[in-house]
Amino acid sequence: MAFRLKVTKTNGREYAAIVENIYSKQRHGSSSRTVRTYGDLVKLRHKEPNIDEEIRKEVARLNADAEAANQAWVNRHLQSVDLVREKALKQVNYGIAFYRKIWESLKLHTWFDRAKRNSRGAIKYDLEQTVFLLAAMRILRPMSKSKTFSAKDELVFDFSNLTLDDIYNSLDVLADKKTTVIANLNKNLEEIYARVKTIAFYDVTTFYFESFDSDELRARGMSKENKINEVQVVLGLLVDGEGIPIDYELFRGNTSEMNTIIEVVNNYKMKNRLQRVTVVADRGLNSHLNLKSLTNLNFDYIVAQSINRLTENIREKVFSDDNWDEVLVSSDNSETFKVKTLNQSSSSELDNKIIVTWSAKRQAHDLKVLNERFEKCRKLLEKGTGAVNASIKHGVRQFLKIKKGTKVEYSSNEELYKKRQKQAGYYALITSHKNTDAMQIYRDLRNLWHIEECFRVMKTNLDARPVYVWTPKKIRGHFLVCYLALVMERLAHYRIEQAGIDLSGQKIIELLGQARMTILEQDKTKKTLYLKQGISADANKNNEYTDTVDNLMRVVGIDPPAAIEDSIGLARKLKVSSNMKLVI
Repeated sequence: MAFRLKVTKTNGREYAAIVENIYSKQRHGSSSRTVRTYGDLVKLRHKEPNIDEEIRKEVARLNADAEAANQAWVNRHLQSVDLVREKALKQVNYGIAFYRKIWESLKLHTWFDRAKRNSRGAIKYDLEQTVFLLAAMRILRPMSKSKTFSAKDELVFDFSNLTLDDIYNSLDVLADKKTTVIANLNKNLEEIYARVKTIAFYDVTTFYFESFDSDELRARGMSKENKINEVQVVLGLLVDGEGIPIDYELFRGNTSEMNTIIEVVNNYKMKNRLQRVTVVADRGLNSHLNLKSLTNLNFDYIVAQSINRLTENIREKVFSDDNWDEVLVSSDNSETFKVKTLNQSSSSELDNKIIVTWSAKRQAHDLKVLNERFEKCRKLLEKGTGAVNASIKHGVRQFLKIKKGTKVEYSSNEELYKKRQKQAGYYALITSHKNTDAMQIYRDLRNLWHIEECFRVMKTNLDARPVYVWTPKKIRGHFLVCYLALVMERLAHYRIEQAGIDLSGQKIIELLGQARMTILEQDKTKKTLYLKQGISADANKNNEYTDTVDNLMRVVGIDPPAAIEDSIGLARKLKVSSNMKLVI
């Protein structure tokens, strides 16, 4: 419970009252009751000049008394907790409350409620609750839609009014509303943190299906997951400098990644009415046609460049020991990092410059991988032609060549091996920013790790594939759910990082997934109680993990639940909104 001052304005007058926030069992949500009324404040102030301060003190006293009474109640029930355990009803996860606050900070609850109202009765179920359940569970416990429906009763919030049909029907709604959902999402993200809109990071990945049937969206194509026979879709993702997604697009599974970038980045630029945007991308998207199109559409670009695709004249300058702009050395005076600018364009039709870096750490890594692959190549040759023909590992086969004068005999490609040795440690990129410092351009390109992390989160933490829905519309709806979950997860990680808490995204999800309570029923009063469960059998780890979960809750404005709570206290601490109810 909590007491507060409520001031009502009527006909130009102010009327004061102290009200108590309570939990309504009938409404399964928050309600209030008037404790004391003061009447017309203007008249009261004439009689008692200090009345405002007196009212504030009274509110503070009532809250202090209520807190003391609640703590006494908690202590009393903790002493008899063993007696009530036999009345345990079930266990529920309360970590979902963390993601509920993230969801509400993005104002998604109001948008989906409005979307239902605007459907003029076409949407009869609770669309907002349905989509929140799908997105939150995609983070906490990713699984199929039917299993998500079955697991809805294992959460601290009440989703009992939803049906499995509601879940599948919501995917069709999401498919139709993608553009407006993302526009609303981006608008609210800009209110949460200072998003820089003039630079965007783009990359592409693939998601496979446990199916071999093609349609307008699913098709066989170049898989990034070595799935040769399964159909797939291609997803192009755009993120900002904080690693939080901006937009995405789905393409048919046989679409070349080269052919995706212009559509996605140009849509972003037009939607946001931006004059100029810098697009940062990996070398897989670096083609002459793409760079020319970006230039014509008034984009700047920073893209990784394959050294092998540079002209021989430019490659000589890359490997030259001359003209390094900056050289960093270690304590023993050995070189660790170098950068230089080649003030010439990668093509006669493009106005850009080439930047080259060399890193001792990268060289050691490149040589390690190179030698491992070349050694595997030698061992494969020793096994004979049959083993070579059966091998599908491109990383190894690239160092094999057919002997001259034969059709089936192989030998190691020593020339390619020496070429790769020479290239070890070098990295090239091209940019249209001709007057920007080379190190700044390199740092911008290095931020591509954010988008790689997004793909890792989608495929590992959110388990977005394999995909188990089949119609194009439901596939599109599924990926919007995954996108919403990704935005929530990345925003949560950003806010936790800003709060000075050092945790990986995986650990955050793991701890919140283990934040559980047992629902108890009191013997005499039949009052519902919520008993906080341990996270680890190890006492020290349990204390550490529980404290961490409490700190995570505080980041989003939730008061951590005590060891035992009643429904009123828990609803107050979790800040349950009117359209979300506690399970009882």
